[in-house]
Amino acid sequence: MIKVVCLKWGTKYGPEYVNRLYRMVKTHMSLPFTFTCITENSEGLNPEIQIQPLPDLGLKGWWYKLLIFKRGFLDASAGDKVLFLDLDVVILNSLNDVVTYSDDFCISADDTEHQYNSSVMCFYPEKFSFIWDAFDVQKDLVVNQMHGDQDWIQYIYQNATIYPKQLIKSFKIDLDCKTPFSFGKVGRFFRKKMPFLLPRGEVDYPENTAIVLFHGKPDPEDVMDGPYDKYRCAPWVKEFWK
Repeated sequence: MIKVVCLKWGTKYGPEYVNRLYRMVKTHMSLPFTFTCITENSEGLNPEIQIQPLPDLGLKGWWYKLLIFKRGFLDASAGDKVLFLDLDVVILNSLNDVVTYSDDFCISADDTEHQYNSSVMCFYPEKFSFIWDAFDVQKDLVVNQMHGDQDWIQYIYQNATIYPKQLIKSFKIDLDCKTPFSFGKVGRFFRKKMPFLLPRGEVDYPENTAIVLFHGKPDPEDVMDGPYDKYRCAPWVKEFWK
């Protein structure tokens, strides 16, 4: 069984993000799966979604992702595989290749092909509980010295299999989505004041890609109906992000 898991913490993302992700997974996953949301507030979630209560550990945001590695937290049976997805990913094609890509710990790439991005992770939980165990005994130290959960994961386990860019792409990094001349903060100021300076054209649909990551800004809704700051419009987002 595949246990698809997401995290909703705080108020940045409402229940519609979780419900939308669930619908995309149902559309693009033909393997047997369950869908679990880790959250402290389940109001508004689709009743088909399983809820895993989020304990208050005094952490913030992405650090709670590491709970997916805690032994027994997800109530996974022997042989279950976990697929973790951030709420702001856009699923374009079958997730089967993502789930079956490798039996090792798999994770999406960040700015370079050698850096981890924890927007997508797939693993057998019984093999990787040490990621949480090592964090749990030194939480304060790790949180104060590292930027986020993916830095800790890369530090504690450097042999993960990184998904190829053909399978999982970053909107900002891997697609031709930005104007070549953004002019930093000055450019951002003038684009807000004068919309005619916003970039023209559209971002091409990434053929044969399973997932597009939207880490940081822009979010999917920012670019599906028009340009956003230095980023071009990506009308295909509206077709799939629903």
